[in-house]
Amino acid sequence: MKQWTLNMSKYHRGILDSKKGLQCMMLCIALLAPSYATASTNVGNEQKSFYEVTQPLSMMKETSNVSPIDNSVRGTIIDEKGVPLPGVSVAIKGTSTGVISDINGYYIINAKAGDILVFSFVGFKSQEITVGKKPALDIVMKEDVHELEETVIVGMGKQRKASVIGSISSVSIKELEVPQRNLTNALSGRIAGAVVVQRSGEPGQDNADFWVRGISSFGANQKPLVLVDGVERDMSDLSIEEVESISILKDASATAVYGVRAANGVVLVTTRKGVAQKPVIEVKLETGFSDLPTMPKLLDGVNYALLANEALGTENYTPEYIDNLRSGTNPFLYPNVNWMDQLFRKYSTNTNAAINIRGGGERARYYISASFIEDNGNLKNNPEADYKSNISLRRYNFRSNIDLTLTKTTNLSLEIGANMTDMHQPGLGNEYVDNRWFSPVELLYYYSYLSNPLSAPVRVPIGKDAFGNTEWGWGAPSQVGEVNPAERLFGSGYNKSFRSQIMSQITLKQDLSFLLKGLDIQASFSFDANNQTIQNRRKNSSTYNITGVDDETGEFQVAEITKGNEFLGYNVTPSSNRAEELKVQLNYNQIFNETHRIGAMAMYYQRDYVDQTAGSSIKSLPYKKQGLALRTTYAFKDRYFAEFNMGYNGSENFPKGKRFGLFPAGALGYLISNESFWPFKAINVLKVRGSVGLVGSESLPDNMRFGYLSYFGEGLGGYYFGMAPSFHEGIGEDQIGVADLTWEKGFKKDIGIELKMFDSMVSLDLDYFHEKRSDILIQRQSVPATMGVIKQPFANMGVMVNQGIDGTLEFNHSIGDFRYKLYGNFTYTHNEIKEMDEAQKKYAYRMQTGHRYGQHFGLIALGLFQDQKEINESPEQKFGDVRPGDVKYLDYNEDGVVDEDDKCPIGYSSVPEIVYGFGAQLFWKGFDFGIFFRGQAHVTYGLGGDTFIPFNKGVGKGNLFEKALDRWTEDNPNPNAFYPRLSNGASSNNWQSSTRTIYNGRLLRLADLELGYTFKKNWIAPIGMKSLRIYCLANNVALFAPWDMWDPETASFNGSKYPLPRKVNIGIRASF
Repeated sequence: MKQWTLNMSKYHRGILDSKKGLQCMMLCIALLAPSYATASTNVGNEQKSFYEVTQPLSMMKETSNVSPIDNSVRGTIIDEKGVPLPGVSVAIKGTSTGVISDINGYYIINAKAGDILVFSFVGFKSQEITVGKKPALDIVMKEDVHELEETVIVGMGKQRKASVIGSISSVSIKELEVPQRNLTNALSGRIAGAVVVQRSGEPGQDNADFWVRGISSFGANQKPLVLVDGVERDMSDLSIEEVESISILKDASATAVYGVRAANGVVLVTTRKGVAQKPVIEVKLETGFSDLPTMPKLLDGVNYALLANEALGTENYTPEYIDNLRSGTNPFLYPNVNWMDQLFRKYSTNTNAAINIRGGGERARYYISASFIEDNGNLKNNPEADYKSNISLRRYNFRSNIDLTLTKTTNLSLEIGANMTDMHQPGLGNEYVDNRWFSPVELLYYYSYLSNPLSAPVRVPIGKDAFGNTEWGWGAPSQVGEVNPAERLFGSGYNKSFRSQIMSQITLKQDLSFLLKGLDIQASFSFDANNQTIQNRRKNSSTYNITGVDDETGEFQVAEITKGNEFLGYNVTPSSNRAEELKVQLNYNQIFNETHRIGAMAMYYQRDYVDQTAGSSIKSLPYKKQGLALRTTYAFKDRYFAEFNMGYNGSENFPKGKRFGLFPAGALGYLISNESFWPFKAINVLKVRGSVGLVGSESLPDNMRFGYLSYFGEGLGGYYFGMAPSFHEGIGEDQIGVADLTWEKGFKKDIGIELKMFDSMVSLDLDYFHEKRSDILIQRQSVPATMGVIKQPFANMGVMVNQGIDGTLEFNHSIGDFRYKLYGNFTYTHNEIKEMDEAQKKYAYRMQTGHRYGQHFGLIALGLFQDQKEINESPEQKFGDVRPGDVKYLDYNEDGVVDEDDKCPIGYSSVPEIVYGFGAQLFWKGFDFGIFFRGQAHVTYGLGGDTFIPFNKGVGKGNLFEKALDRWTEDNPNPNAFYPRLSNGASSNNWQSSTRTIYNGRLLRLADLELGYTFKKNWIAPIGMKSLRIYCLANNVALFAPWDMWDPETASFNGSKYPLPRKVNIGIRASF
């Protein structure tokens, strides 16, 4: 045994490269050797000591249940996840006496107060603890990332972290355990290089907008490729419980193997797999409440009437009418309704529960999980109806990942995931209002402040039933085109959708070392199916208006204004699609003379996607993708690294001869800290790396297909013929094909540095990136209609440059029982359009070329005119009649007038150029505390539309924000008032696009707070529990932003987006 131990560094490299192999070897020593001499061996570049065992494992088992002897110290050794660690060496410093922990992580050693115990284990940092007066000493071991041959998920496989020279960011699943149902939102601010913003808090409609390193193209495709276990899938369909890790591939070297699919970066989601251990059952239950912290503040009826009179310049609402509003004595004749209060409740509930089992042995490993999520919105329910009007989402997720070792050289993996989503919404349909589509819930939110407080009573008495009880009907709005928001919520029925999805993949891996050492081949096939049924049970309720009061009885006289129906309609819309993927991959990894590491990967890939309920013949055809991928890696003495990647992909959108594209990339890296001459012991890791490469994109605008084909069809015009002329429809050319259409190309460059100092206490990753996107796929905008074009043709026109920096900083430290972690990440990205298809303008500053994508253009507002004299002395403004209290603009081009030519670049775009996140985690004697902030900057959103513009469509239509009280008046001529003078209808001058019609989207959000307690093992072991933790989580706790009228992250132009909810949950997590 001594000889075997001393020569362990020469043992099979596969064991030395494996953390589990070394741990297993340590356990074997504990099992087989009653004692052995002190020995040492080199693992990597560090010397590890193995201490003489004074009692074998069998003896430890026997003594673990008896009373401790004098001067004995005992305890349990676990990792940071609470998993017991067998085979840990526990030795008294300066002696050869030591023991090894048993299979449950338990140890007992004869030591006296003042002795120093050294705890060491392969793959973990050694710890030295001074023995005190207490005999119990539990230890938490922390992983040593230097010692481990740690692997990183990369495109099409894994690599040793030391050899990775592409730009890759990862996040641990522990950091994502927040009360967020949607995995995309949980990533916001967590990963360097990921620009993630949540535009809505509505359950089921809250997927985040996601970009990797910002926007590099103004073409159709700007979003990253998302792969779940290597297959194109939507990660928002996953439960957080299913996920093991998330990595983002950012540069060309990391993404080139995906070719055409990876122009905008790649997000790799890996689900949890089984491990060789005794079965561990884990249970989680979490529940809590949520509210909407950024609800808009609107005017009440009294102030609305006063401001309406001011806008009209007359007493449209008499003093008597306003006094009746104030008194509130007759709400049916003088309604004063807060529609927000009528529709929305203060709190709603959410629930998150999960159970999983993980374990296995030499032949089979498994991970099986089931989870349930319920997320309720903040709408009220109608107690008189037998159906709910509130929005609610229920989702059930299931997963079974099984890995089988069929033979010593053959492995089989079977992964099956499924989810079912049950969605309930109010009975409205999607509607297009104010130049955008509204979901049913957002439409109700919009109606609740689009309706003025005087428009109608919520309900009116319409008579008596047979028992003399008052019958009620919905109040009819006084203005044509207005709605009663309460009737729309409570009296419109409901929509219900049910979606089921199955995701499956089978992978067979064969070791071919009998042909060539280090060679293996694997083949995988995946099949995904998605089915959805939307059931609409809608109706319209009758509305009534009070026409007078009976002088004798005092009862209201009412008239039915709109006739409704009391029965729910029925309509069902099904949809389904399926996808199949086939991959065959050959891998080679070998080490020569313990100096040269060579790796290679070659893969064939194809994917078929079919929309089985497509609305057109073109879309019903299968969407097919096909490609080859190649990667070669080389490392010399783990100091010098080189890598070459290539993707060769085909696309249906391009003609023969241009259908396939080649996308190569290369990278170099230098791990300076591994040099023998490296003098800085405080710097554990210093690596520099750089990459260049080409990526491509194939997506056409509006999800069009076959850009090289021309489309002919009916409905494009015709002529009248005959003695009695009748219309005869002709056939025309709808879409003109472009024969030389080709790939959109992106040339990417990246240079990065990785730094770890003070025994990995401090770590820093920093990257600079640059991309030039050319041949951008667009639909032309400048071809005149006189050319006879019905639809603008496609083209490769445009050049755009995107560049910036991203980085991560982390600090870990321990002081006795107190451990803490400080961390943060930062991303800055800036793009500029170099060429695009746009008509030439008189002034270059008015063109999009030369500016960022999505740049706002408008006038520069100087304030508000105070009097006619100031108007007369200023350049003439060509936007209608100008009066005191109107907006004064800058004559940007100094030509003596203010007109369209003075609209220049203002603000930024609606996609933030800066995103960041930072936080802390604290641990002390079972307690843990976490806090996380995230923010954005260099972002601007537009303003306009009803409600934000006072009386935009005239007095009586739409409410006003409370901010309307801060306005210019003759009595208070404030040049810096938020609103200019009021008018009946939007003033053409005042609401030009300008610096007054945009707002700063900068924000800092206290995103997450967490407090938990993990119970000691000896407290819960008697009841059969392995671990137990209770905790409280809070999400979206506080918002700090210069814009306070609504949550700026929603990017709303008038506050009509459903707010981001604040959630407070309590939970329990236990394992057995």
